[in-house]
Amino acid sequence: MYEKQHLHPITILLKLLKIVKETVAGFAIIFILNIKNIPWNPADPNFKWTLLGLFVVFFLLCILFVFVWLSWRKHVYWVENDELHVEKGLFVKKHQYAPFERIQSVNFKEGIFHRPFGLVKVSIETAGSEDSGIDLTAISREQADWIDTATKRAKRQEKVAKEGVIAEKKEIVTRETVYKMTTKNLFILATTSSGIGVIFSAVAAIMSQLSDIIPYELIFNELKDFMKIGILIVSLIVFVILFISWLISVVITYLNHANFMVEREGDRLFISKGLLEKKRVAVPLSRIQGIKIVETPFRQLFGFAAIQLESAGNTEGEGESKISLVPLIKKREGLAVLAELFPGYQFEYTLTKAPKRAWWRFVLFASAWAILPVAAVSYFVPHGYGLYSLILLPLLMFLGYLKYRSSGFALYDKQLTLVTRSISKETFFVMKHRIQALGVGQSVFAERGNLARINVSIVAGTAESETTLRFFEKDKLMTIFNWYRPMN
Repeated sequence: MYEKQHLHPITILLKLLKIVKETVAGFAIIFILNIKNIPWNPADPNFKWTLLGLFVVFFLLCILFVFVWLSWRKHVYWVENDELHVEKGLFVKKHQYAPFERIQSVNFKEGIFHRPFGLVKVSIETAGSEDSGIDLTAISREQADWIDTATKRAKRQEKVAKEGVIAEKKEIVTRETVYKMTTKNLFILATTSSGIGVIFSAVAAIMSQLSDIIPYELIFNELKDFMKIGILIVSLIVFVILFISWLISVVITYLNHANFMVEREGDRLFISKGLLEKKRVAVPLSRIQGIKIVETPFRQLFGFAAIQLESAGNTEGEGESKISLVPLIKKREGLAVLAELFPGYQFEYTLTKAPKRAWWRFVLFASAWAILPVAAVSYFVPHGYGLYSLILLPLLMFLGYLKYRSSGFALYDKQLTLVTRSISKETFFVMKHRIQALGVGQSVFAERGNLARINVSIVAGTAESETTLRFFEKDKLMTIFNWYRPMN
């Protein structure tokens, strides 16, 4: 580690795949949708254009490979004076360094290309700006553990320097398991995953190109004697696509969250998950800005919820501020886990609810925006099909009523609890000293009813996260404002 070293050569392949995923994926979809229009027969006069296109793609891939290889050669790392140094850049050289005592977390990720070679991806988060983190795409497990151990040693030495030698003698750090997801909860998480929408779009696009394999026309001709309109066949196709999308979503969610475990070591949490691709995220408790309990309507019926942590750093993914502490758990069990991890918080609360006279404002606020679009669809879509859009209005009105029933707040000496709902119900716990901004506002329409809204902002990632509570009595919201305002 004290001599300049290159990342493992598998980094070249990983970077190529990343570039293809981020920049070429859109062109790949266009190619798939138009593959039947491309001449593949050598006897076709236009086949020369196909060859020319393939040659251009091959040439661009060669240039891309050379560029990635040169970037890999210029990327080196080493340790010097208890600091991790990284140099990279092909045209503009960039030098990063991170003193071990300033490293906030060391996160590991083992992908399917890492594991056969005993490699890991290491993401190092430091106390600095958005660009201060360091990523080592593929290094040996031994080197990753060495960096993690050096970070812990530097933290201990810094603590000893501040608190004295006695602290070093008393400090016995052990890692304990706080939560481990059961197979039952993992299965429920996978089967109720919300990722089906994205997968549905992809499956629909693929199936639209399989007319040479799936005899859609034959199926339709067989059924047209039994029906005069195509609603049944369309419904069947949509059902099949939804079912396939659901199955794919179940498999992906299961693979991503298998072996989910939360461990605690001193003042840090370690969250690990994944079957094919293993991830381990280190979360310093000192960087937790707030806690959220999220309940989707379906999971809420059965008493399940997810627990998220709002962090001041990007600790789970690029640009992410929310850390999934527990993706699925019985709510009462989740509150017990939170009480163990955060003894300074108050997780039992009695809410101050929205006034009864405000219920219609919640309903109107949730549904008014859809009136004009629904009216336009109902008028312009022929054969009366547009009238089906009217179903959206009572659904949105019911959602507004649910928002009214869910909304509330609880105020304690050092903590604020807010309960809101978009579609999912969110219970937000935040300590007073973590709030970055708090404001009470009142619109012209709400002023006549003496109602107002409150916005609470905290640091989340590299930006701010805001929670808004609407249509509450202004006097009650001012108690929160006065509680937060510094004493004169």
